Amino acid sequence: MKQEKQDRRSRRTRQLVRSALAELLQEKRYEEITVRDILERANIGSSTFYAHYFDKDDVQASLLKELFEQLLQQLLSRSGKQEVVPSLELFQHVQQNIPQLQGLIRSRSGETLWKVVERTMSQTIEHTLTGATSAPEDKGVPAPLVAHYLATTFLTLLKWWLAEDMPYSVEQMDEFFQQLTLPGRWAPVENKSE
Repeated sequence: MKQEKQDRRSRRTRQLVRSALAELLQEKRYEEITVRDILERANIGSSTFYAHYFDKDDVQASLLKELFEQLLQQLLSRSGKQEVVPSLELFQHVQQNIPQLQGLIRSRSGETLWKVVERTMSQTIEHTLTGATSAPEDKGVPAPLVAHYLATTFLTLLKWWLAEDMPYSVEQMDEFFQQLTLPGRWAPVENKSE
């Protein structure tokens, strides 16, 4: 991503471009979208676009960053609730941003997106587990394994939910996730930091 300028006009331009891509993703596949489409939708010139972005992939990265920042803010604003996997909030975030996410998921970079989300989610869960447990030495399941299990279980459910056009509410999906993972979540976790 190009160095982000912080003046108000520059922030407005970047938001126009991200919004244009998000809208276009609701209409067609990412591969079919051109920089010209983004320019027309954002109602800006090419020199303005290239002053802020290298190409449409750069816009996509910026849009993903914005969505992840929104998710982070949502998770941080929770009222003191400490969960290893905040599945309800994650399902809610996906539901609220489904048009942009479906367009990104259906794109050629969709599989890469899933891998990045899985890796990030696993690392976050592992950090939470190792910071919150005091399991006896050599008796628990290694935290990286538990983290991978929880992240992939969540993402498998999420993929299914999206592929099936979200037949259940976010609350039901959270409950399903909790039921599927509860036995594994309470298994002793090996804490290597001790």
